[in-house]
Amino acid sequence: MLQSVLALVFVLHQASSGSQIVVERSRVGTVSIGATAESVYREFDDRARLVDLKLEGMLSPALELKLSGAQPVASLIAEIGASGNRLVVTRIVVVDPTLRTREGIGVGSTYGELRSRYTVDWVGSGEGNVFARVEAMGISFQLDTSGPTRWSSIRDPSKVPIDTRIVSMLLTR
Repeated sequence: MLQSVLALVFVLHQASSGSQIVVERSRVGTVSIGATAESVYREFDDRARLVDLKLEGMLSPALELKLSGAQPVASLIAEIGASGNRLVVTRIVVVDPTLRTREGIGVGSTYGELRSRYTVDWVGSGEGNVFARVEAMGISFQLDTSGPTRWSSIRDPSKVPIDTRIVSMLLTR
C-alpha cells in the first residue's frame, strides 16, 4: 500500500512540476539509443527485466523497463545489441500511453493526429506489423490493423484511415 501511495505522489509531483517524460529522437527520458545496457539496467534496478524478444526467430535480447515499480507491465522495451565490446541500446519501443512526443503524439493517438503534427514519410510493414514512419523524429508508429482495412495494399500515407490508432512507437537512429 505504501509503495502505491509513494508511486502516486511521484506521478503527481512530476505532473505538477512539469517534468513529464518526453519521447524525442533517439531518446525517451533518460533512456537513449547508444546507451550501454549496463547503465540502463543499473538506473532502473528492480524495474528492469532482461527478456528475449525472439525477433524473426533469433535471439533478440532486450530490457523491459517500468517507470514505476507499481506498474503491472513495462513502459519501454530497450532492444540490445553489440557495439564493439559493449552491449548497447539499439532501438526503443514505447508501449505506455502516458509517454508522448512534445507535440502530444503517443500510444492511443490517431493517425489523423499524427499527420496533423508531423510529415509521415512512408507506410510499410515488418514482422507482421504496419508502421507509419516519421523520418524527422526517427520514429515508426505502429498502427492498429485489427479493423476491416486491407493493409497489404496501403503504402501511400494519405490512404491510411485517419481514425486508425497508434499502438506503439519504435525509435531508431
